[in-house]
Amino acid sequence: MKFVKQHLAIILPMVAILLGLEFFIVFDRSTKSYEASLANSYAMLVVAKEEMSIDDFRTWDDHVFKVAEIEKSKIINRVGASFQATNAQNINEKMPNFYSIKLDSYLNNKELEEVKKNFLKSDKVTRVETFDTLHQSNYGLFSFIKFSFRTFIVFMTIIGFFLILKQMEVWNYLHAERMKVMDIFGASLFLRSKVLINMAFIDAIISAFLTSAIFYFIQNRWIEGSNIAILQDNIDKLFTFHDLFTLIFASIIIAMVAVFLVVINVKEE
Repeated sequence: MKFVKQHLAIILPMVAILLGLEFFIVFDRSTKSYEASLANSYAMLVVAKEEMSIDDFRTWDDHVFKVAEIEKSKIINRVGASFQATNAQNINEKMPNFYSIKLDSYLNNKELEEVKKNFLKSDKVTRVETFDTLHQSNYGLFSFIKFSFRTFIVFMTIIGFFLILKQMEVWNYLHAERMKVMDIFGASLFLRSKVLINMAFIDAIISAFLTSAIFYFIQNRWIEGSNIAILQDNIDKLFTFHDLFTLIFASIIIAMVAVFLVVINVKEE
């Protein structure tokens, strides 16, 4: 039982760190997909005195991805359906050109304002509407969620790493007598620490597989029964086979760094 507790003291904080790492990976993948959908749904309205092509807009700003001209007849119909044919024709001729501009990425408010200023540098453009109030609300909420989530993961990782360090110190204390004997006989630092390294390596591998199993369960059991649309739409991005190797690599690095810090600290003492 004592043996199991010693290993759990490493595995549990390591799993917490790896869960944070995997949540970060999943969140990053999901938010990129969500950002792409937001960028695709967002459009700027540009009013121009003359006809303009996508190349004309790209001359002033590289963020332009797609340009769609809004038909004047639709605007006239919205303004008033009671216009006579002759009046409608006159209005159509005098009316400026309206364009819906889609951008290549989801920009913040400062970047949107820069795009607006670039368009207004053209003599052909008379007005640019960015709908900044709605955009600012969506972007601000989205940015706050990303910042809060990443901050939580960072703090959880720091706490988990210190817990691992403490357990490594306990392991080192338990094997201190054996390591001193090996030191007397001239064993290298690596040989003296081999037991700690092996134990840390095994626990790191176990932690990676446990974390993968948790996310596999979340992906294939919990999300299917949930009503969270953004998760169900991105269910394939939640956990991939390549994530397992990422978790194994990260857990081994964390474990080895912890062993190294403990062993070096003992050597200096």
